[in-house]
Amino acid sequence: MDLTTEALRLGMSMARVRADVASDNIANVDVAGYRAKRADFAQAVGLLREVAAQPSMSSERLERMTPTVLRESVGLEHSATNASASLDAEVAELETASVDFQSLTTIMSRRFSLMQLALAGRN
Repeated sequence: MDLTTEALRLGMSMARVRADVASDNIANVDVAGYRAKRADFAQAVGLLREVAAQPSMSSERLERMTPTVLRESVGLEHSATNASASLDAEVAELETASVDFQSLTTIMSRRFSLMQLALAGRN
C-alpha cells in the first residue's frame, strides 16, 4: 500500500492497542496490587515523523509495524504516584482511543471513496 494508507493503518493499530490496554486496566482496577499498564509508542511515532519528513520513503517499514509489534511496547506504568489503575482515567483513555479509531476509520473510508471515484472516472 501507499504511505498514507499505511500511516492510517498504523494509527488505527495504535488506537486499538491503547483500547486493549485500557480495557485490561479497567478489568483489573479492583485487584489488589495491580499496576496499570501503558503502551509506549515512541518507536511508532518516530517512524511516522520520519515518513512525514521523507514522503519518498518506502511503505515497507510502516508495514512491519503490526499490532503484534505494538503490543510488545506495553509495560507497567512508570509513574510512582499513579501506579494503580484509576477507573475514571482508564475509561477516559478507552474513550480517547475509541474516538481516535473512529476518526481514522472515517478518513480511511473517505480516502477509499475518492479512489473509487477516480477509478470510475466520475467527479
